[in-house]
Amino acid sequence: MKDKFIITIHDVNGIKQYTLKQIVKRYILYFASFILFFIITSTAVIYFLTKEVSQLSAKKEKLQTQFIQMTKENIALKKSIEQKNSELKQITEKLKNIEEMIGIRPEEKDLSHRIKQLSLTTAQIYHMFKNIPNGSPLKKTVITSGFGYRKHPVNGQRDFHPGVDLRAKWGTPVYSTARGIVEYAGKKGNYGKLIIIQHNYGFKTLYGHLSKIKVKMGEFVEKGQLIGYSGNTGLINGPHLHYEVRYLQRPLNPVNFIKWKKLDYKKIFTKERHVKWESLIKAVTANLQTAPEQQLSVKAHLYQEN
Repeated sequence: MKDKFIITIHDVNGIKQYTLKQIVKRYILYFASFILFFIITSTAVIYFLTKEVSQLSAKKEKLQTQFIQMTKENIALKKSIEQKNSELKQITEKLKNIEEMIGIRPEEKDLSHRIKQLSLTTAQIYHMFKNIPNGSPLKKTVITSGFGYRKHPVNGQRDFHPGVDLRAKWGTPVYSTARGIVEYAGKKGNYGKLIIIQHNYGFKTLYGHLSKIKVKMGEFVEKGQLIGYSGNTGLINGPHLHYEVRYLQRPLNPVNFIKWKKLDYKKIFTKERHVKWESLIKAVTANLQTAPEQQLSVKAHLYQEN
């Protein structure tokens, strides 16, 4: 009986006993130990795997956050690069247009070199806006009668109007639109009290129907200088300023010169084709090259403006 053992089971039906050999008991113990070991090992493995998965999830979230941030930065950088490329393209195109307009042949050179090369061009522009009529002779500009053929408001005859009429109450200040020499200052026919200013490069300006003249013949005037006051002298139906721009005695449309601004100065080269702009630019360049001290003064003035 030593190699056997008895299993007793109690239930409602009574007591039952089973006799088993010792080897079966060992197998049962081994099996139970294996099951217990498996459960403990599995639990440990599951614990460590769960911990590892948790760490991996945290790393994944961190990487996703970094990826989203890098994506946003990449999009912003791409937009910035596109904007810079667009600005560079615009600058290059503007430089090309300026170079073509003022007679400089565009060359495939470094952008900074081309900008440096245009420093004299800036001086040329400044010189032109000082010596060639531009802007309005009045603080406030309203055109009441344009340039060209029209019916005269007084005699009713159809005639050529060589300038423009600008709305101005009696006694409105009138200013020179460029530097020059007063060629005439006095009364002259239908113009009434008239001022004629001779400017450089073949230009003249006329200011008619004035009530009072503040300059004398032979006097040198600067751009923006007060030269007189508007009135109603001469053949006129009411106070206003008659303003003309002439080139080699030929009347030009003053509107093109009134609207001529430094920021869009190139427009006049295509709008006013009666002036030989290429030849004029060469003359301006020659004048600046023979007056280096003037260039320095111009550059200093431009620096202060900026």
